[in-house]
Amino acid sequence: MNRGSTGAENMEKVGVPKAPARGEVGEHLSASTLLTGASFWDDAIFLEELERFFFRSWLNVGRSDQIPDPGDFFAREVGNESLLFIRGKDHEVRGFYNVCRHRGTRIVGETEGSKLGSLVCPYHAWTYSTEGRLVGAPHTERLVDFSKEEYGLRAVRVDTWGGFVWASLDDAGPTLGEEMGEFFARFPRFDFEGLRLGARRTYEVEANWKILGENYSECYHCAPIHPELNRITHYTSGAYTAYFMREPRAPNFNGGFMEFSKDYTSMVWSGYTKRPPLKGMTEEDRRRVDYYFVFPHLFFSLHPDYLMVHRLWPRSPHHTTIECDWYFDAGVMETQGFDPSDAVDLWDLINRQDWSVCQRTQLGTRSRAWRGGRFSGQESQVHDFERFIAARMREPLVKKPRSPRRRGLSRSRAARRRTR
Repeated sequence: MNRGSTGAENMEKVGVPKAPARGEVGEHLSASTLLTGASFWDDAIFLEELERFFFRSWLNVGRSDQIPDPGDFFAREVGNESLLFIRGKDHEVRGFYNVCRHRGTRIVGETEGSKLGSLVCPYHAWTYSTEGRLVGAPHTERLVDFSKEEYGLRAVRVDTWGGFVWASLDDAGPTLGEEMGEFFARFPRFDFEGLRLGARRTYEVEANWKILGENYSECYHCAPIHPELNRITHYTSGAYTAYFMREPRAPNFNGGFMEFSKDYTSMVWSGYTKRPPLKGMTEEDRRRVDYYFVFPHLFFSLHPDYLMVHRLWPRSPHHTTIECDWYFDAGVMETQGFDPSDAVDLWDLINRQDWSVCQRTQLGTRSRAWRGGRFSGQESQVHDFERFIAARMREPLVKKPRSPRRRGLSRSRAARRRTR
């Protein structure tokens, strides 16, 4: 790879008729080929994707109820960035780059914690309030043109919806509502704020984030890979209801649903749940599972009696950390004998089946023998996703100036209302 080449240019060198990174994945599935190997393992392409997609999109980072008290926090890593989310003494949830303004040291090393009185850098003890202000910097009294007010933690934009905390690193980008409103509008009757975390599993997967996204976007593999899932919802039972590239204004999500076989009532080991349906579920909702891939990193799977969420945190072209959360109605979780294992254990198996085959796919994409295959008729959403990726990679990558009104501690008024 030439040091001066871009990720998009490298995609042109893999020996296929057209250059996927230039937005030339065929419009029609029947005449298109898949993205080629370099898009799954090239460092330059990966860094470009981080900048274009992950650093310019609203990311689902967790739940507001994870950090109920002042000083409670959690951290997330996206590529080379570490982000810190903390509830301040004023009860507001804020997001910051987890980087000391002195020498760049990461301030918090844990993934979560509680009731911090302040944020203290472990290197030279620069100290920040839970609201991000620099309140202590030893031996800086004689510095010229130095003001603590100008050296607070760098903020990231934070907002909430459905009890979830969302963050954007794009100071000049759209609001959460502008970017995600079309997706949120699909769930007007559901009380997601009334859900609580029932279980979490974290996986370290040696596969590119796009391979994982494509795997979630089709059930062509379900019969050979997931016999347990295929028994409860047959891979031909559903329909796609949203595409990245087929709407008048391309949304940032795709997805659809799968219907239960026989008289099954949920995706649990037995196929039958004893839990009541989530609030807002209609009779039609109770007969299926809705699956959405929210670009670039969220799998949103709505079951009759629980919500399952996967978050993809890309660490390198060939490594992704995946958080899988199961959320249940708060009232149901308080009942005697509540046990989420019927759902968690089944999906843990399905997850591991997926990760295993995705890792094998990651290895295979490095072979000189593979130059991008053909889509099957069951992979319309994979085709849609790859067209979306290619089109976005084709757009000019222009660095946006930092908006002065969003420096430091500024937050949206909507976020102030909703994070309490």
